[in-house]
Amino acid sequence: MRTAVVIALVLFGACAAQAHSYRIGNLEIVHPAIMVPQANSDCTCAHVTITNHGSETEYFLGADIEAASSTRLLHVAIRGLNISAPSIVAIAPGAKLDLHRHEWCLFLSDIPKGIEPDIGAYPARLMFRHAGTIAIEFMVDANQ
Repeated sequence: MRTAVVIALVLFGACAAQAHSYRIGNLEIVHPAIMVPQANSDCTCAHVTITNHGSETEYFLGADIEAASSTRLLHVAIRGLNISAPSIVAIAPGAKLDLHRHEWCLFLSDIPKGIEPDIGAYPARLMFRHAGTIAIEFMVDANQ
């Protein structure tokens, strides 16, 4: 009986993880998540990892996440807190663009209503030079 429960949990976890990743062309998009904003704030960050499994450099052009009026890609240089907003980012063959906390993020501003973990997911579009545009969903992650 215990073995059956463990197998069921593993299979459920695999299905949930699979549902939270996307593919477009040679790109794999994993764990798109929006952080819950601080109290009384109308901005937050969204995170995602994009892996280029192809043999050609791909270019990330940006995102549009429906939870906010504005979504910008930000690059944060840890030392000296230098923040820049590049227009495009190259993803070399075999490389990952890891848009998580300490170096990169998708900055959401002008959020018209609160983002809560219970709401679920927000529709979004990620744009790439070669692969085109893909519609995905960003889950709300209170633990980020």
